Amino acid sequence: MSAVFLHVGQCGNQIGKAFWKKTLQDKAVHDGHTFIHPDGKQRSVHVDSEPKVVQKACKGLKIRDGNIVSGKRGRGTNWALGYHGLMKSGEDHILEDTANQVRKEIERCDMYSGCIMMHSLNGGTGSGLGSRLCDAMREEYPMNHLISCTVAPCLTGESPLQNYNALLILSYLQRNTDCVVLTYNDDVLGKLQRKMESVSFDAMNTSIASALGGVFLPTDTMTPKSGPSIGMEPWEMIRSVCPLPANKFVQVYHIAKSKLSWVGLQKQMSQSIRRHDSKGHVVSLVSGLDEYQFGSIGNVVIARGDSTETFYPQMTQGLEKKFCKSFNTVSWNPFPIDIWTAKTNSIGPKDTVSITVASNSESIVEYLETVYERSRVKFAAKAYLHWYNKYGVTNENFEEAFDVVEDIIQNYKSAFS
Repeated sequence: MSAVFLHVGQCGNQIGKAFWKKTLQDKAVHDGHTFIHPDGKQRSVHVDSEPKVVQKACKGLKIRDGNIVSGKRGRGTNWALGYHGLMKSGEDHILEDTANQVRKEIERCDMYSGCIMMHSLNGGTGSGLGSRLCDAMREEYPMNHLISCTVAPCLTGESPLQNYNALLILSYLQRNTDCVVLTYNDDVLGKLQRKMESVSFDAMNTSIASALGGVFLPTDTMTPKSGPSIGMEPWEMIRSVCPLPANKFVQVYHIAKSKLSWVGLQKQMSQSIRRHDSKGHVVSLVSGLDEYQFGSIGNVVIARGDSTETFYPQMTQGLEKKFCKSFNTVSWNPFPIDIWTAKTNSIGPKDTVSITVASNSESIVEYLETVYERSRVKFAAKAYLHWYNKYGVTNENFEEAFDVVEDIIQNYKSAFS
């Protein structure tokens, strides 16, 4: 059940570099050949509109010749230029070359299960070309899974176009993907600032990659006893965390320590969970629990470094109830938490254990409403629309995106009503 990874834009490639450094160290990945070919090459394609960033990010990785695709000019942090501007003379090869390399990687798989795409919501390449590639992958491989691992920019502002870009790509991700693993730059930055005085981009990329590796890399639970890993983790995550096709946004929480017990790790993770909105307002109540907080539809809890095989017994003896309370699971889902374990912790420092939780939470609503409302204000004032109209995006395209994002918000509210 092989997966092909598609890294798009500066953000997607920089996170990809950190992710593959951890993946290439995992013995189970090499034994199973689900992420890596028998010849040691990664099952990955890397694309950016400019050569400098992608070539630097891919240095030291085991990438097959031809699987690095680049153009000659950037996309100006503009979704429209990333999506529609690909047919400009001299740049029209990017989409075609990327599709061809992805097809070749898929043909090398014994059994292709799906594609995992890493990109950002803001950059012109990550958002615009990312949307175009989502279209292409869904059209060409309609029966295979498509997971988006995407990063939201800081709400304080990285670009005046960032909310438009996010609005447009979110509508494409909702239509085309099976699951969207969404990471907030603000959350990553805040977590690291509590540990270090100066936070580098490398530290942020490593933090995001560790969380993704905690979910996607092989576990003993998903590995057959008679053989190596068959790479079920990404696709089983979808089944467990996204029981409703309309509600597909997932956030990943990850913590790794060397001396804490499983109970201690759970307690620290509980303290890091986003329970209320950014203004501290009470959000919702899931019946049966004592406190008001964000609710969750489905969760996967992954414990790595469980060499003594104590995690599952502790879950059955009360730890699972603590996770249910921390993530405020809905009452209508009979299986709100799935449990995976692995004896080794390949994604963390030596002698550490880790807990990773993939959670489908209603906290996504606050971010979606922020993007929607800020975009509406600018759209009503016709601010920056000429930059999108110039490259083929009409007002009707914006209205369609508004409708899709509004539907996502209503679907989440309905799931918790």
